[in-house]
Amino acid sequence: MKTKPWLLLTVLPLLLFVNSASAANDQAQLNAQDQKVIDYLVKDWGEDYSVTSVDIAMNAVKVAPSDETRFRIGNYIKAHPELHEVIRRWGWVTLVLTPDEKLIARALINAERNGKPAPSLTELAKAVGVKEPDVKRGLAMLERYEILKKGSKAGGVAYVVIPRYIKWQPRLDFVFHTISLDSGRQFNVN
Repeated sequence: MKTKPWLLLTVLPLLLFVNSASAANDQAQLNAQDQKVIDYLVKDWGEDYSVTSVDIAMNAVKVAPSDETRFRIGNYIKAHPELHEVIRRWGWVTLVLTPDEKLIARALINAERNGKPAPSLTELAKAVGVKEPDVKRGLAMLERYEILKKGSKAGGVAYVVIPRYIKWQPRLDFVFHTISLDSGRQFNVN
């Protein structure tokens, strides 16, 4: 079938317009504080082998801690791996989850991968070293990021791991180390 050049010339500008409108819409989702966090992260990633996470960046630029803000920034990072090589190398999960969320995810993934029952809220709280309401908040964030989904398992937490995260090795999405320098700078390394 032969393509008509005038048809291509008509459709191509329309596609470019839709794509640029979508990119502008993504940028519009970030407010000035969100953009300040993104700018900090892009500048910080790769310095001193850093894999700085959103929560640390928010603290560094004095943005009030908020799951909603973190979620908005995290989704932006997830949708824009072109922002920095660190996102492509380590994965968006490494950058957007808090240390507690990573530990909760790790405990659930290890239990499911090893064929063990899901831990209870109390067991997760003890393993992570936080209170049960913090575990519930962490589980909710992991569900929002589509790492977990609500399940019907009796006995443990009512969440199951999304299949692609069961075999998270050799990816280091849930591995982290926080470094604090004398200057006050904090960052993560993997």
